[in-house]
Amino acid sequence: MSKEGRTTLRDVAAAAGVSVATCSYVLSGRADRTTPLPEPTRQRVQEAARRLGYKGNTAARSLRRQRSELIAIVYAPPVGPWLDQLTWECEDVAAAHGYSVIGVPVRRLDRAAQSLRVITRGHVDGAIFVGSLSDDLDLTAARRSTRALMAFSDTLRMPGVDVIRNNARSALAEATTYLIEAGRERIAFLSHSNAREDRYLGYVDALQRAGRAVDPDLVRVGAASREDAVLVVRDLLAGPNPPDAIVSESDRGGFAALQAAADRGVKVPDDLAVIGTGNTREATYSLPPLTSVGMHQLEFAEMVEALFARIDDPTLPARELLMPWVLNHRASA
Repeated sequence: MSKEGRTTLRDVAAAAGVSVATCSYVLSGRADRTTPLPEPTRQRVQEAARRLGYKGNTAARSLRRQRSELIAIVYAPPVGPWLDQLTWECEDVAAAHGYSVIGVPVRRLDRAAQSLRVITRGHVDGAIFVGSLSDDLDLTAARRSTRALMAFSDTLRMPGVDVIRNNARSALAEATTYLIEAGRERIAFLSHSNAREDRYLGYVDALQRAGRAVDPDLVRVGAASREDAVLVVRDLLAGPNPPDAIVSESDRGGFAALQAAADRGVKVPDDLAVIGTGNTREATYSLPPLTSVGMHQLEFAEMVEALFARIDDPTLPARELLMPWVLNHRASA
């Protein structure tokens, strides 16, 4: 033990009965040996490190590797439960690579530059931009300052940036068309904001293909907040000509629509069909279960591994990962 009372690498090596070089190799997570170490040796070193409380010098290791050993998930609150799943899978994959994950919320676009300093100043090795942020922000500075950048976007094309395509517009068009073909006459749309993004445009596409005009009274803001959505849907249902179907930009808004319908004594799906967006796990056990547009299964490990592949080799050509949304049919529509 050092004079300062701190356990050193030499202490761990002595306790494990190996050389300091072998101990360093195991605890650094390196994989550059021609002949891998025997597994019992690895376990002996790791157990000695745990027993002695060895912490290592992660800052020095990061400096030697010229890596921060951090990746960021950039998102615009509020978000749905699917972000929890993405975060969990990021943490699992990152841990296997010796990395940690941080969250970077961007609540206001006019403050985005300040929020993104952790990325634009090179404090992370990679970042994943979630939702519409990659379309709302200029990612040039972030691209220059990170080893790897990944974004959810159906439109973004930037050299060296991997993109996840969900085909949101066509998926929302499919959902709206399903309601039209089911005989629904007044289909409302519950949006996150006044911005006319791909999800809303998919709704419009389906109406126009069916020869229908968009009724402004049926397009309401409220999907970002469950509380707001309940009030908005109650107002819609209390009107003289209420909707017989609702498409929400979020499952959150869909759940609120189910609640508002129950409050008003409106039967779902007989009198009101409801479709959400996100296909969260809660959709399977809401009452009734919520029909929802989204990935059939929330699995993100492949895309996170692609991010780490680019961290290891930033010269890789940009990839498009197709993770298409589909209409997941349940009892609400």
